[in-house]
Amino acid sequence: MKNKAGRNRPCERSFHILHSAFRIRVSAFCVLHSACFISLAAPRLAVDQLVWNFDSVTNRSEVAHTFTLRNVGNADVEIQKVVSGCDACLRAVVDKERLAPHESALLHCRLDLRSLRGPVARTVSVYSNDPERPVLALGLSGVTVPCYQVTPVEPVLDLAQGMEIAAVEVLSLQTRRAPLSRVTASDTNILATLTSGGSNRSVLTLRALPSLPHGRKRISLTLSSDEASDPPCEIMAAVHNPAEFEVLPARLELRPQAAPQVRILWIKQHGGSALTLLDVVPPSGKFECEIQPDPAGPDYRVYVTAWDQEPAASPTNRLVLKLSDARQQECSVSVPILVGAAKEVTAVDAREDL
Repeated sequence: MKNKAGRNRPCERSFHILHSAFRIRVSAFCVLHSACFISLAAPRLAVDQLVWNFDSVTNRSEVAHTFTLRNVGNADVEIQKVVSGCDACLRAVVDKERLAPHESALLHCRLDLRSLRGPVARTVSVYSNDPERPVLALGLSGVTVPCYQVTPVEPVLDLAQGMEIAAVEVLSLQTRRAPLSRVTASDTNILATLTSGGSNRSVLTLRALPSLPHGRKRISLTLSSDEASDPPCEIMAAVHNPAEFEVLPARLELRPQAAPQVRILWIKQHGGSALTLLDVVPPSGKFECEIQPDPAGPDYRVYVTAWDQEPAASPTNRLVLKLSDARQQECSVSVPILVGAAKEVTAVDAREDL
């Protein structure tokens, strides 16, 4: 029996050696598999469509489109910046900067067509931490066919400057079946009238009514004829009806950074009884405010320097303006502070948000 057991020992040692080698190979495979899995954990930014074609438009003042961005990877996507391919006519705003896996964000684009003629192609570049495609290029394309020449391109009603009436000349560039005779406005507080100045010329007059609310806005106007086959003329107008006391901007937007940053608040007074700015109270010791009165009038500029700002907002995160009237009665106005606003590129008039 001892001889048989002795003869079996080499076989047992061989079995143990083979078993150990197998376990080493399995362990190496598991390590390699884990390493491969870790290397595949990366952000991936995708979009619902790379190019939006608005086809052929006639006398449109602008077109708008929203791209849907989606994280198809298994790590967070960080949208670092959005760059417009045309500072004069294209504005783009993304509503979210960080996307978890399978999360989406909306990229709102608005293209101003008022100065564009014929084929149009513009791009928007989205920069992110996607290692395979760090720059995602999106496109907007189409053809603009002008039927009318509008002067000025965008009329302005600025009641702060006494401009309660605006006149617009509309010249037809194509043959119509009937003259322009009707006008509709998106705001009923604006009275719009249309008169004929000849066979191919019309004059549009805009007048602000007393019911016009305070604030800044853009309104759309559509001019048309009695013939359904005639193309309409679309016009955008800017309206500014300020309150007696106005703070611009209405909220203070800061970047989340430790380095100092400076913002300017404008205090505009349009009423007969002006207020005196006594002090500006910041929310913490991370702000410094300097008041500069306008020597030519009742307005003020406030230089706000902020540092060590973190992306957090609360009801107490605001500046407080201390004011007094002619009777020495004090009042206050709060200006909200927002840290970490959505990244955007503004290339169209900043008077209207998307």
